[in-house]
Amino acid sequence: MFGTDPLVWVALWHALSISAIWQGAIMASVVAVLRVLYDGKERRWTRILLEALICGALSRSASSLIEYMSWPASVAVAMGGAIGFLGVSSIRDLLSRWAGRRADQ
Repeated sequence: MFGTDPLVWVALWHALSISAIWQGAIMASVVAVLRVLYDGKERRWTRILLEALICGALSRSASSLIEYMSWPASVAVAMGGAIGFLGVSSIRDLLSRWAGRRADQ
């Protein structure tokens, strides 16, 4: 069973603690939850959880951009915090405007 072997949890903790990419995704999720709770506009836990998961996934996918740009992996934590702070709606609006400008050219 997955949860009964303590070595599984130790290995998982070790993998997360050395990977800046996963730390960035976790940071995005935590900041997103804190931001939504601080705003107080959303009260349903399913929406708060989905916001956190989407921000974490966006941060995880942004790690390929970090790798492409040859930036240090530690930038993933800062980028994760920024993604979590901005939120899904803001990121979607920014990317839509950017894509619209690129399409117009």
